[in-house]
Amino acid sequence: MITNDARFVLGMAVDGLLAVGGILSLTLGISGLILARNQKLEVIWNKRFAAQLLCWMFICKGVANGLYSIGYDTDFTLIVVYGGHFANVVFNGLLLLISLIFPVPILRTRRQFKFGIVAVLVYVMIAIGAAVFANISSPLASFPGMYLIPGFIWTLVYLKFRFMKGQENNDETHGVADVAILMIILMVGHILFRWVGMFTRANYFYFMDLYGGNFLNDYLWSQGLAAAVMFGLVIVCGEVYQATQGRIRSISYMIFAYMSIGVLSHIVFGNAVLTGSDGGPLSGTELGGLTRLQNVWTEITATLHFTMMRPLLGLYILFRYGLIRISEDNEQVGKTTSIILIVVATSALLELVQSLIPLTEMLSAGILGIAIAVGLGWEERSFQSLISDPLRFPIRTKGSYFPDLVFDKTEHHRLDKALMVMIPALLFVALLLHWSKVNPF
Repeated sequence: MITNDARFVLGMAVDGLLAVGGILSLTLGISGLILARNQKLEVIWNKRFAAQLLCWMFICKGVANGLYSIGYDTDFTLIVVYGGHFANVVFNGLLLLISLIFPVPILRTRRQFKFGIVAVLVYVMIAIGAAVFANISSPLASFPGMYLIPGFIWTLVYLKFRFMKGQENNDETHGVADVAILMIILMVGHILFRWVGMFTRANYFYFMDLYGGNFLNDYLWSQGLAAAVMFGLVIVCGEVYQATQGRIRSISYMIFAYMSIGVLSHIVFGNAVLTGSDGGPLSGTELGGLTRLQNVWTEITATLHFTMMRPLLGLYILFRYGLIRISEDNEQVGKTTSIILIVVATSALLELVQSLIPLTEMLSAGILGIAIAVGLGWEERSFQSLISDPLRFPIRTKGSYFPDLVFDKTEHHRLDKALMVMIPALLFVALLLHWSKVNPF
């Protein structure tokens, strides 16, 4: 078992990663909204809305991670608990909505899209009302099966477009499948790191992120974890088959990497004995219940994905698939966003390494300088490659899958204004609950 001093260092590293994840998510979300609002090039309606929703999702995660990084041992515990929970509820609602329109629109008319927005808004109000008037760990307050619907939709999209007859060598068609894979990884990548535990009945998997105290809630959450694993297995089996046919793609290596790390994770966590978890963003671990190696492994896999890989994946999706089109008018903002993400991520990674392997300040500064210099050089090349030829979806050849709808700019602006009001209002409700000293559990 780890010592108290080591546990403190590891806890500080996790809190630091949450803070960095909050900064990265907020930077990407706010910059992305600015880019989407000011872009001059034409973007198909579902990509335009998907860019907005994805940016607001990262703003919500930035708020949640920023609050959770404060920790629960503070005079403002209720603000941390309620504020983070409310931000995650809005995140879940936006996640559900984006899965219904991107990459393939399930909502195919203006009326259906507006109905989808209303349905998501109702979900958010029910979840928030249940958290306030019942308790946070109730099923209505968190809807723990939220991974099921988006994951099911994106898996079907992957199967349809990856195995479409007559389109085996069509990059645009396979691009739709690629972005479906990326959205699944973005959503449940931290769960895929532990997929072997589902089949070995290991409690490091089944006690992952349980709130405790509500059997139905925990059961539904475990069901969502199992569904996430099945989505990952379907995709990896599909990519293995495509590889045998000589049609492997760059995204294939990403899903292979995530699932391979899951095998290694079972070796690391095979003897772990957990009896519960805090329900926070640490992917189902208690720092005091694991060995030092197991804590380190959690940080460099699940927690790192949860806090840092998600914003980087979001940046890639926004630019590579043309959700945000970069032109001379907004190129500088896009480049600045990329630089900030890479510099902050590089610095945070070095700090994490330094917390695990003590380095002198001079050596740390030298490594940081080299890492940033290399990162900036890589950023310049990768940014240009991302924006130079964004992948188009096959609207003309497969028009039946991509209905052509027209939305006015004011409708996009109204969505921004609604979320701009909702998130601060929910944080104010969290403040009122703090003043009222309500028991969230």
